Amino acid sequence: MHVDTICSHQKAADGTIREYRSHLLRRSFRDELGRPRKETLANLSALPDTAVEAVRKVLKGETVVSAGDT
Repeated sequence: MHVDTICSHQKAADGTIREYRSHLLRRSFRDELGRPRKETLANLSALPDTAVEAVRKVLKGETVVSAGDT
């Protein structure tokens, strides 16, 4: 499993560019023909960036400790 970040850019009528980011929890696998595929397990876009980074660290096997536990 991994967290995949997708960025899309939209140009508004007034010429400004807006950037939208989506954070998706995904798993990679190969289908019956051996082609690589991705399956989205959860949309993490509503979480704050610090929580998304914590999920990334946990998936890598790192230990995450809150600031009050020191």
